[in-house]
Amino acid sequence: MNKFRVCYILDDKVKTENIVKDLNIQAGQIFEELVKKIATSNFLKIRSEQGLDRLDTSRIRYIRVSILNEKELLKK
Repeated sequence: MNKFRVCYILDDKVKTENIVKDLNIQAGQIFEELVKKIATSNFLKIRSEQGLDRLDTSRIRYIRVSILNEKELLKK
């Protein structure tokens, strides 16, 4: 399983979520999947550290998807 961190930069805040996907999935594929969801939906549900969160997709300005390696996970 690959672990990814997705960072959403909105007008006035930054939200992050961690996503676990299959080994053969890459960050670019997750990014494309999110862009399709954002293009077709008004809201996006994410799992942040505070729990479930609902983002207004019209306020999302930037999305960054990065892979987390085991060393980063052990630091937390």
